[in-house]
Amino acid sequence: MKAFNDTVQEVMSALGSSNDGLSSSEAERRLQEYGENRLREEERISVWKLFLQQFNSVLVWLLLFAVVVSLFLGDVLESEIIAFILVANALIGFLQEFRAEKALGELKKISGLQARVMRDGRLQKIETSRLVPGDLVLLETGDRVPADARLVEAMNVETQEAMLTGESAPVAKNTEPREGDVPLAERSNMVYSGTLVARGRARAVVTDTGMHTEIGRIAELLAEDEDSRKSPLQKKLNHFSRRLALVVMAASALIFFLTWWAGGELLETFKTSISLAVAAIPEGLPAVVALTLARGVQKMVRSNAIVRHLPSIETLGSSSVICSDKTGTMTMNRMSVRKVYVSGREVPFRDGHPESGMTPELSLMLRIGALCNDARLEDDGEIFGDPTEAALLMSAKNNGFEPMALGRESPRVDEIGFDSTRKMMSTLHEDQQDGRVMYTKGAPDVLLEHCSSIMKDGSPEPLDEAQRREILRRNEAFASSALRVLGFAWKPVRTEHEFREEGLIFTGLQAMNDPPRPEVIDAVARCREAGIKVVMITGDQKLTAEAIGRELGITGQAMTGSELESAGDLVGIVEEISIFARVSPEQKIRIVEALQEKDHVVAMTGDGVNDAPALRQADIGVAMGRGGTDVAREASTMVLMDDNFASIVRAVEEGRSIFDNLRKFVFFLLSSNISEIMIIVLAVLAGLKLPLVAIQILWVNLITDGLPALALGFEPRAPDIMKRPPMEKSSFIVNRPMVLRLAVMSTVITVGSLGLYLFVLLSAGWSWGASLDGDGSTYLYASTMAFTALVVFEMVNAFQARSERQNLFAMGLLSNPWLLGAVAVSLLLQVLVIYSPLADAFHVVPLSVRDWGLIVLVSLSLVMADVVFKKQIVNGGRKR
Repeated sequence: MKAFNDTVQEVMSALGSSNDGLSSSEAERRLQEYGENRLREEERISVWKLFLQQFNSVLVWLLLFAVVVSLFLGDVLESEIIAFILVANALIGFLQEFRAEKALGELKKISGLQARVMRDGRLQKIETSRLVPGDLVLLETGDRVPADARLVEAMNVETQEAMLTGESAPVAKNTEPREGDVPLAERSNMVYSGTLVARGRARAVVTDTGMHTEIGRIAELLAEDEDSRKSPLQKKLNHFSRRLALVVMAASALIFFLTWWAGGELLETFKTSISLAVAAIPEGLPAVVALTLARGVQKMVRSNAIVRHLPSIETLGSSSVICSDKTGTMTMNRMSVRKVYVSGREVPFRDGHPESGMTPELSLMLRIGALCNDARLEDDGEIFGDPTEAALLMSAKNNGFEPMALGRESPRVDEIGFDSTRKMMSTLHEDQQDGRVMYTKGAPDVLLEHCSSIMKDGSPEPLDEAQRREILRRNEAFASSALRVLGFAWKPVRTEHEFREEGLIFTGLQAMNDPPRPEVIDAVARCREAGIKVVMITGDQKLTAEAIGRELGITGQAMTGSELESAGDLVGIVEEISIFARVSPEQKIRIVEALQEKDHVVAMTGDGVNDAPALRQADIGVAMGRGGTDVAREASTMVLMDDNFASIVRAVEEGRSIFDNLRKFVFFLLSSNISEIMIIVLAVLAGLKLPLVAIQILWVNLITDGLPALALGFEPRAPDIMKRPPMEKSSFIVNRPMVLRLAVMSTVITVGSLGLYLFVLLSAGWSWGASLDGDGSTYLYASTMAFTALVVFEMVNAFQARSERQNLFAMGLLSNPWLLGAVAVSLLLQVLVIYSPLADAFHVVPLSVRDWGLIVLVSLSLVMADVVFKKQIVNGGRKR
């Protein structure tokens, strides 16, 4: 049923309603037929399912496999340590996401709304959930519309539909039928569930309830789109883990075959290949990633952002496009006076005050705006009423006028209300000094027809044609800049007969709009510098959107929803468009999808119900917590508590920093694991007894390497992090430069550690090819030297991992105190293992000061290798 096409009588007849409303029995019958007037809520994920989701990763599956194999081989300690780290990792992710969901739940408000409805021929108040099609509801200023309804009577009605259409200005309503299939924003005879009555009063017959309303239709769009997409970080980690699994399996199989072919005992050969697998898997990586992301999330909480899923913070860092709703996100979501025209000159307003100071004419105009006004300012500072009239109240208040005090000094004694035909409003006031005074505001072109004088230099003078033309020219100039303009006039009233809208004294113009948030202009500039495109998507008119876009610094073409429909191939042109105006929820999804087809990582911000489907479709949806709707918050992965677009840019910066640090500790962990693999492989190929046993490998991976890796997540962000282009969607954590660097550093670590192992064996008189007793002092001494050398090498490498371009001397040692502490703790733990009763469990023996000196001297070779590599390969390549 398209109620907006039909007359009031046709709609009432089709719905079986009348001026007396429905009977209680009929309403109850329809309630059974149509169901309650509420949206279906998504089924909440259970606590156990949320916990089990933390194990859904290829890397975690590999570690679970390692637990099973270790138990099978009787290595209970190793399996217990891996299992402990897996559970700890899962708890970190679970607790963070559980807290986020709980915080989000606290945002939801229990409405308990009631509607005034005609039932059984009398006015009743009922719960909005009990409304049915055909109910006749009464609406007044400040009411929230309880269901989709066709207006039956309308007295100066305007509604705020920004949460549904994205249009910031109130929409004037009437009862006249509309022809054709007009878009939602232009159905002037309809009011929609969840929108707000900004002014006037009306009666309306309910046409749709619950999931059949416009809000319900959008909720269906969300339900149809299962949010199964993973974040770029999850995809990269899983891609990395799959590659690692293939390498591990291939290397383990190769070693098993080579050792068995050389005559090795079958079970021992299997243990050797499993040791290689344990060495290859970075057991600490999931925990380090989870803790680093959790830390980033906590930093964002302090910046008023709730992150519902840990990897989402990194997704913002990878974003190449931010699609943002305009109203309330990039703008203040409240009308504000931007310019005025008084005494023949234009005066800009900055922060609510005139730049050129106060004049008598300007003071009078602000007074008129405050008194000829139906909005009201409460004691707590909250304003109720039409946004335009609210802007006039704030304009007066910001310049020394207290609206409530003005009302007491000059009480209203009569009025000529606003209507859409006259386009004016007049009020009569009893002034203590000037007697009765009439104040009028309205559309400037209409108001001028009723003026015969103009205020100039503090007194009225005749209004000539040149002045009229200049006022109209200024009005057109303001309007072309997407400003809403009102004219103001007054006159003294000596008799009741004179309270008419004629012979008025023109005072000036006030031009207003929903201004950009001041910090957003800087945020957009930072995005541009970071190579991130900002796209404004709004339900406002194209002219308004373009004007705000210019103020914000958003460059590029603008396109309306109707132009988008006729454009055909949106993918081909989407990168040229920066402003989309008058778009529908379905079109927002098309825009996001088109950008994603161009390999962009898309972040979508918004607050309204109409934003929710696109929030769900985007790589990351960012909803507003303060002014946003519950539907938008449910569809998002991040919620901004301060509704501030600038917080998005801080999140992007934080996300980039996290990914930067992620690459650092991935390099650090892989360099250690590759070294362990190379040590085992070379030892097997050379026919040597393994220099490292399984528990030593696990100790290095989880404990001595784990703490420095975690500390790398605390590395301060690079100064140029927002001057780099976004990470490509298809890029991998381990890129070619990192592979080359891993090869060089791992080779140095392997040669150094294995070299010390052979040096000790040969110095003790061992001859090549002779057997070694696994419990013999010579083997234990050599193994301890190799084990400790590997740890010290990794501690040196942790400092070098802090930068992909700068060497250790350029970076300094003190900029990351967390790393200093982590390295110190790791070395102390290594000392504890060697010189405590734990030595037997780890198959190590005490080392002398001379041994430690030799290990440190050998490990310094890694510093020289890093200096040469970064100078010749990295920085040398950049210069070329």
